[in-house]
Amino acid sequence: MVPSERVTELFADDVLVVSAHVSDVALAAITPREAELVARAVDKRKREFATARVLARAALARFGLPDYELLNAPDRAPIWPAHITGSISHCDTRAVVAVGDRASVGTIGIDVEHRDELKRELWKTVFLRDEIDALDAQFASDVRGKMALALFSAKEALYKAQYPRSTQFMGFHELRVEMIAETETRGRLECVFQNDVGPFTKGFVAPGRYRLDAFPAGEVITAVRIEP
Repeated sequence: MVPSERVTELFADDVLVVSAHVSDVALAAITPREAELVARAVDKRKREFATARVLARAALARFGLPDYELLNAPDRAPIWPAHITGSISHCDTRAVVAVGDRASVGTIGIDVEHRDELKRELWKTVFLRDEIDALDAQFASDVRGKMALALFSAKEALYKAQYPRSTQFMGFHELRVEMIAETETRGRLECVFQNDVGPFTKGFVAPGRYRLDAFPAGEVITAVRIEP
């Protein structure tokens, strides 16, 4: 059994978000076919993967799907039940899973990161010029690196939310993310498409949220939702 907790203030109540510390215990709780997906991975990756799969199984049980085996498609995306929208993320310390009813929720993406900051030398690889300018203008130098990590995380979350509909790769510079701080540790996201991607036209905006205070170890978590 992997102890889990519910994470709030990322989505509306129609999306369940659960989290757990990465644990060796989870390795014994996944199915042989799930284990095969990471058979060649390093031990760290196996622990993260297994914890996330156990969390997903527990979350899906709340939707009437106990013992669901979560495998991957050829593109490595998780194969959720047809009527479920879901997203998985894990880092070295924590796994997070979000699930909801696809017909009413749409598609969702979450991302969790466990680093002190995103180094400035990486910003041009990930961010548009106006995103860099906004980071410099909005945030003090002592928190700017952490907010840059949240911005990077938001792009990862948006990619996961859009992919089930587009099945298309989306580069970092094809998306502009605006961060609207509500407090020092949480706020809203507006993810603006810079190009047409699948059914999404240039200028389409997907809303989301970020939190820097969700977990004691300071992991950053972001969430994006695209309505049906």
